[in-house]
Amino acid sequence: MSSTPQPVQAQGLDIDRTMKQAVRLHQKGRHEQAEKRYTKVLTANPSHVGALHLMGVLAHQAGHNDKAVDLIRRALDVDPNFSDAYFNLALIHEAENRIGEAEACYRQALETDSENLKAHLNLGNLLFQRDDFDAALKCYDAVLALAPADPLAHKNRSRALRAMNSSEESLQAVARAVELRPDDALFQLEYGNALRDDGHPDKAVEHFLIAERLEPDNISILCNLGGILKDLNRQDEAEEKLNRAIEIDPNCAEAYVNLANLALDREDHQESVDLIDQALSIRPQYAEAYCTLGRVLSAQAMNEDAFAAFQKAIEISPKFAEAYVNLGSVLQTIGRPEEALRAYEIALNIKPKMDMAYWNLALALLSAGRLDEGWSLFGYGFTSKQRQPHRPFPGLIWEGEDVSDKTLFVWREQGLGDDIRFSTIYHDLVDKAQKLIIETDERLVPLYQRTWPTALVRPETRTSTGLGTMSDEEVDFDLTAPAGMAASFLRRSLEDFPTEPKPLLPDPKMQRRCNEWLESLGAGPKVGIAWRSSLMTKTRALYHTKITDWIELLRSKGINFVNLQYDDVTDELKELQRDHNLTIHQMPNLDLYNDLDGAAALTSCMDVVVTSPTSVGEMAGALHKPTFCYVMSRHPMQLGTDHIPWFPKTRLYSMIDTADHQETVEKITEDVRAFLSISKD
Repeated sequence: MSSTPQPVQAQGLDIDRTMKQAVRLHQKGRHEQAEKRYTKVLTANPSHVGALHLMGVLAHQAGHNDKAVDLIRRALDVDPNFSDAYFNLALIHEAENRIGEAEACYRQALETDSENLKAHLNLGNLLFQRDDFDAALKCYDAVLALAPADPLAHKNRSRALRAMNSSEESLQAVARAVELRPDDALFQLEYGNALRDDGHPDKAVEHFLIAERLEPDNISILCNLGGILKDLNRQDEAEEKLNRAIEIDPNCAEAYVNLANLALDREDHQESVDLIDQALSIRPQYAEAYCTLGRVLSAQAMNEDAFAAFQKAIEISPKFAEAYVNLGSVLQTIGRPEEALRAYEIALNIKPKMDMAYWNLALALLSAGRLDEGWSLFGYGFTSKQRQPHRPFPGLIWEGEDVSDKTLFVWREQGLGDDIRFSTIYHDLVDKAQKLIIETDERLVPLYQRTWPTALVRPETRTSTGLGTMSDEEVDFDLTAPAGMAASFLRRSLEDFPTEPKPLLPDPKMQRRCNEWLESLGAGPKVGIAWRSSLMTKTRALYHTKITDWIELLRSKGINFVNLQYDDVTDELKELQRDHNLTIHQMPNLDLYNDLDGAAALTSCMDVVVTSPTSVGEMAGALHKPTFCYVMSRHPMQLGTDHIPWFPKTRLYSMIDTADHQETVEKITEDVRAFLSISKD
């Protein structure tokens, strides 16, 4: 405050008393009466520092910033050490977006009064907005050195620490802020956000709900609550919160985007787009809306449009990490992993604790042939919840060490195809471990037990010590790992793949039965065919075909085509016979979906297998059958090659992300005919 002496009376006016009246009126919001008294003081004493300063504050509150700056600078001309005047001048500059001038004024406020808590706090906030988190943290620490129980400083300190990836310390700081001010809804909201970012969604919900109880109509709280409930698959509750936000404020763009994400989760793409349109009509430059639009377009296999939407999100918000991750995903889908790598790296520079970015980065690195780096990040598939089932075993995870005197337990992850592919390493593990235990899909148990007779093969339980679903008595192993993680240790480079791997061993009796049936079809090679996945989406459809795409191949003379498609294709095959007079034979009394031992036996009797990227191709590859398989361009499990290192007898064909598969189908048809002709000779 000013140290310049002021006249107590001038021209009969009691200046001190008038100033006190003016300040009281100002504080009560009675600005017109306050201004009259400040004017009287300045008429009596034009150099009165307090009146000049507070008249400037009043002008700023009325929106007259030029006048406010002039008045406050006049006050500072009289008293250059007036810290609060520098502080309020900084506020005006900040309101005018003159950030450099605002920072200079905050610093001058602190030079004249190093204990000006408001100046420390606001300077910290300004530096935080400029991403100078370390400097911002020092400002908040300065406040707490002077006022250890300042809740706002603790809260803002938490934000800075979170931005610097000091999550544990950040949580401690915001917890202290909430302890000091438990009835502040925005503090509870901040605690919830910190917990969510640190991977504790259930605890985050608790604090969001407290915040909602404190301020039931707070739009920000309702939107955050809706978002976290969506992430926890509590869809109905999420929708209720978001619709209430819109009832309170029909122009709440954030609520519309969150509802669009809910619609996307239930694959209602049109509703999702409609909700995004509403959000953008309210806020045209809304990065999150464009990011969600990109995800909808990507789900619809409109990759070019999705790419443009993600780019627009980044243009609006250059530090939008999630948009970079989604952009990278599109690049990866269309076979450009090197460009995807750059997108993921930018995302992680912005937000280093982002499990999904690390998982996508792992896949891109594998696609680009950078195996050591990609396998090192492969574990993020579980932390990002993209690899299933989640079976944590704290302290029991195998990391590639010697297990010659130990029992090693490996278990299935992901789908059937992944299980079969990664099972190729079990040939290594039965030799490395004193005892090997394998848990797999119940349908694969007979096939696996026959192939690895010294191992104990059993149906998966999905239990784990980390989930508390496996008791100590049930732990019959020393170390454990999911199959993909074990593969990441044993196939660290392309040189680690055996040149002549051992195949799966089908049931000999079932093989004889299959061969007898195949002989009944007549002379000529037997070609097994599967053309699509049983789980189809717009994106997956880009890398699968229809049976009618294969008319030219099916017209090949002297070839018997055998169905390996494991879902019900009865109607499709009848239409093929009726419309084109072409036959694909189905082995009677064999359930290709449930009887995988039988499916393996039938596949093993094929001369050639032609297949889409499903478990049929993985099974044929693991049985060492000549396989012609079409896949998305530069699939991660190609590991940067033009083939599939896991299965030496499988030929891969990159499928372009388009509904027109004619070129790929023609090439496979030509190669299959050539292969069979060579074999026949």
